[in-house]
Amino acid sequence: MELKTAEQRLARQFGESLRARRKMLGYTQDDLASMIGANRRFISELERGKGTSYLGPSLAAAEALGINISTLFEERRSTSASSLPKA
Repeated sequence: MELKTAEQRLARQFGESLRARRKMLGYTQDDLASMIGANRRFISELERGKGTSYLGPSLAAAEALGINISTLFEERRSTSASSLPKA
């Protein structure tokens, strides 16, 4: 499925953020995959903005409605930061 421009951009940004956070915490793609019951290939695709048939359109719809995606992620991060394991 070919993603539209906004969907591609948002999926890529999500993937970049996911990769940065994973690396900051010292996890490998295999580590993260194990944490969520997925495989490394899935994590790799997410981090490259691929394999997001549900994610891209969802993020684009939220943006179209004026929802600031980064704010949603920041709110979630700040409320769960204390529960994250230390790398």
